[in-house]
Amino acid sequence: MRVQAAMARHGVGALCLATPHLAVFASGARRVQVAGSGGSIPWVVVTAGAPSAVVFTTDPDGVPSWTPRSAIEPLRWNRERQLERIAALVAPTTGTVACDVFSPVLAVALAGRTLVDAAPLLAEAVAPRTSGELSAIRRALGAVRMGLRAAVAAIVPEATPAVLHARFCESMSAAGAGFPLAEGSIRSRGRAAPADEPLGAGAITLEFGLYLDGHAGVAGDTVACGGGDLTEPRRAWSEALCALAKRCRAGASTLELRDEAACVGAGQDGLLAHGLGVGIEAPFVDLRDDRGARLEAGTVLVLAPVVDGFRATRALLVTERSPRWLEPAP
Repeated sequence: MRVQAAMARHGVGALCLATPHLAVFASGARRVQVAGSGGSIPWVVVTAGAPSAVVFTTDPDGVPSWTPRSAIEPLRWNRERQLERIAALVAPTTGTVACDVFSPVLAVALAGRTLVDAAPLLAEAVAPRTSGELSAIRRALGAVRMGLRAAVAAIVPEATPAVLHARFCESMSAAGAGFPLAEGSIRSRGRAAPADEPLGAGAITLEFGLYLDGHAGVAGDTVACGGGDLTEPRRAWSEALCALAKRCRAGASTLELRDEAACVGAGQDGLLAHGLGVGIEAPFVDLRDDRGARLEAGTVLVLAPVVDGFRATRALLVTERSPRWLEPAP
């Protein structure tokens, strides 16, 4: 209903989605593990006024029981046939067609229709978090933090990143999380650590992510391998984190976060901050980007400043007043 309402406000007649977390949100279909693969990702088409999304999938077991059988179709391996079917679904609709992925062949298949970016529409539909959705995000954050701790416990100079990834995956499975959010990141001596190369002594920066019950969690931290004291860098990071958090109020611009980062000497490795929900979401705060976005109440924001080479993450909820942390400090 939230997707349909956003489509109506934007004058969108059809919505075409292939990005996993967006397709899941709009349809309720989940990613299904197929033997010998990383799992089938459903494609989704939502037409204005339709009672459900049309889900293209290799395995109907991932489609929710309330979806009409007529709205479940096989994902065709022949690209032309798949595009023809999408075009046939879109043809009776009026208004623009919103897509999360653009390609020349899609533009040809939908010739004569105005294609627009689906991101603003989906961001609007996702934004009003219910208490149940916030609880799901907290559970995902807790599960990924538990997996991070399991990986950290395996850190010794002779360990390889492959061992750390395995420990995280074991924990992820125990938590009931179906899929990782991404491959995960393990950095040693300022570079990505090769999977089969022993870590050696020094600071190790990790970040992992997962999906749990249709919501995403991410967690990162920096720890010492083979001895060393990170107390001072961690304290400096914590002070910078709190300074950034004070800027996270409804109505503020993400440019304020960027300016505050400059004042407290915080850098970034990737993004300074990003939204979190059914996946990694807007806003995306990049110190190299001059564009700003308005923070909305109900936004879950992951802060990830880097101070003196120390990087960790912590998630908070933006409110009309002071932000609320959604997890303990790492």
